[in-house]
Amino acid sequence: MALDLPTRLDLYALGRDYVIQRAAKIDAAQVDTEGSDVNLVVGVTSVMADHIVKQLGYRFAALLLDGAENEDLDRLVFDRYQLVRKGASPALGKVTISRPAATFANGSVPIGTKLQTLSNAEYITTSLASFGATDLVVPNVNVRASVAGKASQVGTGQLRRFQRPDLLWDPTLTVTNPAPTAHGEDQESDDDLRNRARTFWKTARRGILAAIEAGALSVPGIVSAQAVEALTPGGQPARIVQLYVADSTGIASDVIVNQVNASLLDFRAGGIAVVLTTSLPTIVQAQLTLRFRSNVDTVSLTQQVIAAVVEFINSIPVNGTLFLSDIYSVLRRFVADGLIVKDDAVVAPAGDIVPTPGQTLRTTLSNVTANVVA
Repeated sequence: MALDLPTRLDLYALGRDYVIQRAAKIDAAQVDTEGSDVNLVVGVTSVMADHIVKQLGYRFAALLLDGAENEDLDRLVFDRYQLVRKGASPALGKVTISRPAATFANGSVPIGTKLQTLSNAEYITTSLASFGATDLVVPNVNVRASVAGKASQVGTGQLRRFQRPDLLWDPTLTVTNPAPTAHGEDQESDDDLRNRARTFWKTARRGILAAIEAGALSVPGIVSAQAVEALTPGGQPARIVQLYVADSTGIASDVIVNQVNASLLDFRAGGIAVVLTTSLPTIVQAQLTLRFRSNVDTVSLTQQVIAAVVEFINSIPVNGTLFLSDIYSVLRRFVADGLIVKDDAVVAPAGDIVPTPGQTLRTTLSNVTANVVA
């Protein structure tokens, strides 16, 4: 948040003008002589005044939602809205545990059993995996990362071994994850916390669609939510709300459903069912044609443009539409840096992309390419 405060030079100019106007026993021109007594007095005073002005400005900004940062923002939103910043959340997922033969008869893998990914990240089981005497496979065993944060997420097939197979009742057991883990998120950023706080008064009465979305967003690991009211064929409310949620990668798995449902007890209206929908991201391919003014570092600027397009697409919420005009808006940010934006700057997508319900549009650096032309 920018505050229109006087600079040190402004404060020095005030002191200088005062000396010139009021000096009677000294040469007023000495105020502009570096190192003179009056120059030092006015200079030191302006420096002290500048520090005081900045401190007052910082503390005033800390009282405003747009100006507060870090701990100041935590105190402000808790004091005014009773909201707390979401901490980092561990990645969640499901694994399938198998064995080649029922040699060791029945047994179970207890809750808290440690697993390791191919990159040596640690996960633990959060549900019991029980084998009958003839069972060879137990699917859908819940697991979570031991360390919270986005870096704890792993792709399909990355959870491949037990940390201590010698402690298992059956040492021949193997494990794998048939789907990526999800919902591992870093601590909530200042911007995300501000956005949640802005919806507080709008959703304070609860029950409305925006309140249901706010309740879902209060769950660590959920960064995007959309509530849609189901209607009867006659256009009347069907007393059912379809809720779409996703983490920052566009994934919503059923392992987080219970947490969201528990949060919604404080937000949904009594007697209204909220049905959660799980989803996976839809990857967007983008192709750009870039032109630059002369004497521009085209390699560096191309990388910045691609990174900005990727960041924008990955900020689209669940069920959100990717508008072609928005990509052009992203490109125009770099006009001052030397980029020339023409009507053919975006080759793909050819038009707006509307995801199917429950899908989140996402992309990666490898999915956005740029052709530089003269």
